[in-house]
Amino acid sequence: MRRSRSTINSTTSKIFYNILGEEMISYKGKKTRLRPIHKNDIEKSLIWKNDPEIRENVQGYRFPVTERMEEIWYESALNGQSRTKVIFSIESLKDNMFVGFIELNQIDWISRRCSFGITIGEKEYQNIGIGKDSIILLFNYAFEYLNIRKICLEVAAYNTKAINLYKKIGFIEEGILKEHLYLNNKYHDIILMRLFGTEFRDANQTLTKL
Repeated sequence: MRRSRSTINSTTSKIFYNILGEEMISYKGKKTRLRPIHKNDIEKSLIWKNDPEIRENVQGYRFPVTERMEEIWYESALNGQSRTKVIFSIESLKDNMFVGFIELNQIDWISRRCSFGITIGEKEYQNIGIGKDSIILLFNYAFEYLNIRKICLEVAAYNTKAINLYKKIGFIEEGILKEHLYLNNKYHDIILMRLFGTEFRDANQTLTKL
C-alpha cells in the first residue's frame, strides 16, 4: 500500500529543493544519506565517469565525458525529476563525504515499473555497506512512496560482487543477454534481474519500515 507523503516526511532529516523549485527530500539510513544532486557534484562525477575501472562496471559510461557533457547531464537530470527519473547523491554519514549517485530511471508510471542504477565513485567507500544501505533507502522510497511495483536492472555477468549484493536484497534473475556487451576485446553476457515490492519486503523485513 502506498504511504502518504506525511509518513515519508516524518523519517527525513532535512527538506531540500532543486533549481526548479520542486521540493526534494534527504533520506537517512544506517550508513548513508540520499540527498538531491547539487551542481558542484559534477566535479567529482566527471572524474568517476572517466575512470576506466568504474566504466567497466557501469554500462552507461562507455566513452570519455567532457565537462560540458556533464553539465548537460545535470540539467537533463533535473528536468527529468518526477517524470522519468529520480536521482540522488549519496553521502557517507561517517564524514558527510559525497561518494556516488543512485537513481531510478525509465519510470513507467502506468505499468509502475522502472530501472535502477548506482555508482559508488569514491573507491575507499566501496565494499563497506554504503551501496547496500543506499539501495535499501532508495527502494523503500520507490515501493512505499512512488508506488512502484517492479524494479529492473542489467548487470554484466563478470560483476559478481554486484550480482551477489542484488540477490541478497531480493533480486531474481530473469534472463541472460548472451554476448551483449563488448569490453576489453571480448563479448560479455548481461544478466537481467527484477525485484517486485513484495519480494523486497520479504527479503528485508526489518528494513522496509519508513
